[in-house]
Amino acid sequence: MIPELESKFVNVSRWLFWVLIAVIVTTIGIGSFYLYQYSKGRELTLSLKAPSEMLLGVPFDIEVNFANGSDQPIEDVELSMVLPENVISTKTPDKRILTENFGILGANSSFQTKIPVAVFGKPDSIQRFRVAVSYLPSSIGPKARFEKTGTVDVAIREPAITLDLAAPQKVLSNENFEIKIDYKNIADFKFSDVNLELSLPPTFSFKSATPKPTQGNNIWTIGELDKGAGGTITISGNISAVEQSFFEIKAVVKIKNYLLNEKSANVNIAASPLSVSVSVNGQSSYIARTDDTLRYAISYRNNSDIGLNDVVIKAKLTGEMFNFQTLSSRGYFDSRSNTLTWNTANTPELRVLAPGASGSVEFEIHTKDNYPIKRLADKNFVLKVDAEISSPTVPYYVAADKTASATHFETKVSGRVVIDAKAFYRDTASGIKNSGPIPPKVNSPTTFTIHWLIYNYATDVKNIEVKTTLPAGIRITNIAPKSNVGSLPTFNERTGEVSWTVEQIMATKGVLGDPVEAIFQIEATPNIIQVGQPMPILNETMLKAIDTFTNIELIGSDTGLTTQLADDPTIGQDQGAVIQ
Repeated sequence: MIPELESKFVNVSRWLFWVLIAVIVTTIGIGSFYLYQYSKGRELTLSLKAPSEMLLGVPFDIEVNFANGSDQPIEDVELSMVLPENVISTKTPDKRILTENFGILGANSSFQTKIPVAVFGKPDSIQRFRVAVSYLPSSIGPKARFEKTGTVDVAIREPAITLDLAAPQKVLSNENFEIKIDYKNIADFKFSDVNLELSLPPTFSFKSATPKPTQGNNIWTIGELDKGAGGTITISGNISAVEQSFFEIKAVVKIKNYLLNEKSANVNIAASPLSVSVSVNGQSSYIARTDDTLRYAISYRNNSDIGLNDVVIKAKLTGEMFNFQTLSSRGYFDSRSNTLTWNTANTPELRVLAPGASGSVEFEIHTKDNYPIKRLADKNFVLKVDAEISSPTVPYYVAADKTASATHFETKVSGRVVIDAKAFYRDTASGIKNSGPIPPKVNSPTTFTIHWLIYNYATDVKNIEVKTTLPAGIRITNIAPKSNVGSLPTFNERTGEVSWTVEQIMATKGVLGDPVEAIFQIEATPNIIQVGQPMPILNETMLKAIDTFTNIELIGSDTGLTTQLADDPTIGQDQGAVIQ
């Protein structure tokens, strides 16, 4: 080997040797330090104590005992605990991680503390609590943090507040029934801020409760509940639902908004032993009009397997458009309540309704000739019939004092739109000046103003379209048409058609206040054949519109106009005929 290379190799080898020696010494030193601390750590003890079992929701303490049995103090001693799911700290309910710092813990010293908690969630479970105490050794050396951990298990039994929910398994639609809730504190602890909530279907109709709810129809603020204390809540109501459907009722007990206990019950809507339905003019969705004849039929059926005695049927009629003076029926009518009643006295077949038997009762009534409109809100008229059938005979599976069924039936009354076409010669109010001979003269043009007035009665209407055609010898002038709404009449020269469309007209427009109106000018030139008679100046006017309440098409019309000008008070009857 070359002497220079050999010398360099020896120097590098010596350097690597001493680096390796340094690493080994450091590793041994650090390892010895941690080994020493580990041996010291064995002199540190952590113990946890808690009740072996607790009722769900009852607060209890986890006792923590930590002792430094070494001959050296430890620094920055900190206790920490991550709360398990469904566990709260009764001292700081909004925290999920609990910490407490004890600073320096001297040699051969200890500390004790208590962590107050309460368990909610599922009963009959084992809840494990883990507590950690971390610290820094005080001896000279690297400051690595050490930790001692401990666990304790608590058996969680049933909820501390018992809850029982009683409801019938089967009920009839729209038939009242009771829900009963019993609660009791079985813990050796006095609770505060206790609430009971009842969850009901949206179609449940609340009637009464004892005691009365403190909020809405389903929340009771119980407040404090001492050991052994409890109570009963009774709710009465009914539910409207289709037969053979199910709905759930749920009761929950909460402590400071934490769920402690819940119970639920499923209730079945039983097929009604008695069914009842209403139709009018043979339809279930008939649209009535003014001066309409309505023939109502109330059909019934015994769906049970027993005969039902002394059946009574009642029908209450509600609606301003009913003309009660035209009512005709075999049933008895009470005009104070507008109620019809059929019983065995006037309908013998109701004495006994055999299993599976059915039938019907009828009445006839007319609607009024005119809408009772007195204010802007008088619109969208509805005819209502509330029919009820009942019998004192009760099948075994019905929890009621009578067998009954009811139904609500509504019939909408359509609106009406009227178009009124008028013609004027002297019409200064319109701002349009007419000219030409009056009486109209052969081959001489005379101008007139045409007014279209729309009167809308009991419903809002949309897509209104007014149309007419011009007779021979009539043309539209160059004078711009007018209206008191945004749209204007238009003229089609090829077809001779005048049309006007309006997007929407509110109910009672023209009945209360001014009608919707359009004005345009025409020019009439009579011919020799028309001498001695009025000249036609406008053919029949037609109107179509959609009733937004009933969604049906409404149609109106007005007769054609002539030079007779029946609406112009300045023109006499003898001035309408054409002269030569």
